[in-house]
Amino acid sequence: MDDIFRNQCIEKIALIISEENIPIDETPSDKIEYLQKFAISIGVDISNTEEVVNEAFLYIAMKNAKDIDPLTKGDEFGAGFS
Repeated sequence: MDDIFRNQCIEKIALIISEENIPIDETPSDKIEYLQKFAISIGVDISNTEEVVNEAFLYIAMKNAKDIDPLTKGDEFGAGFS
């Protein structure tokens, strides 16, 4: 999956999360499954759905963070970098 397509998918999934007020913290498993099915419907390969959905949640968390540098505060988002 190329980066442009991946980013478009992440943005579409993030929009669904926001529009449907899906909780970012402790998301119910049925909502995760719903988002993974949505990802497949927009062309994400089944082997990448979990990762893309997780990135959509990370994208929202980082987008909603005010004045935080993800390179120095990445551990607050569970991004795996700090």
